[in-house]
Amino acid sequence: EAEHYGWSFVLVSFLGTTHEKDIHTMERDPETPQWVAVDGAYWRRPEGPNSSYKFRENHPVVHVSHKDAAEYCTWKGKRLPGEREWEAAARYGHYGPPANRTLYPWGDEQDLEIAKKYINIWGNGEFPIQNHAEDGWRGTSPVKHYPPNEGGFYDLVGNVWEWMRGGKHKARIVRGASYVDTVDGSVNHAATLGARSTIHGTTTVGNVGFRCAKAPKRRTEYHYVHHDETIHGHLAIEDQYGRADRVPQRGWEDQFAWEDDEFGDLADDDEGNTIKRRKVVKPRETIMTEL
Repeated sequence: EAEHYGWSFVLVSFLGTTHEKDIHTMERDPETPQWVAVDGAYWRRPEGPNSSYKFRENHPVVHVSHKDAAEYCTWKGKRLPGEREWEAAARYGHYGPPANRTLYPWGDEQDLEIAKKYINIWGNGEFPIQNHAEDGWRGTSPVKHYPPNEGGFYDLVGNVWEWMRGGKHKARIVRGASYVDTVDGSVNHAATLGARSTIHGTTTVGNVGFRCAKAPKRRTEYHYVHHDETIHGHLAIEDQYGRADRVPQRGWEDQFAWEDDEFGDLADDDEGNTIKRRKVVKPRETIMTEL
């Protein structure tokens, strides 16, 4: 959408000499004036017409709206991650008892010297002009430059904010913080595992990107329920084409196996017994605990 509308937001410190004369008259976000609307900025030209994504092919893509990200994921046969699954991935190994929950991927220490080994964030310089690049990067960093967490996921904190599935158009959810945030929250957001914000769905800016997600194929689980033939009708076996046969077929024992310890007297094969055991798909349950 940035390419369609012809402009996008760029951090003021990234503007070159081309915009030096116009920097004071250029439009800015009223809530975050350090981000300037630059004509011609989009994902191929992150800082404007005279910039290029070349030599940054392995960096996260930026200047994409929520719609752009969602459509790309669909094109790849995937989708944007939901906030719950993103949270589970980010806190992999950092959930459960309170003793296991930490603020950051490395622990609870608010130390920039430690943080720069794990995430790409703003350092000690004056924002938004002076970035001393203590972590080695003034802007985005390459994907997989920093070590993954225990689940094998990279850059879930820092580097760029990531679009989430869901939310409202005027308040789309982003997670993870970015390279303009700090370890303690003294500048912008605190780059913690719980970093969260909302922005308009059409926003395109130099510190918001996305990642794709795809759920693995789940195994169908079954369990058994009581089936009273006087109420629910005669129990029949369905074949692979959906046909119901009352005559026992090969393998029917696997569907209607009896277990005396579970069903007790119902397992007696009496002619007058109308209560049988029926195999049904077990419904999926999501158990949520505070993360």
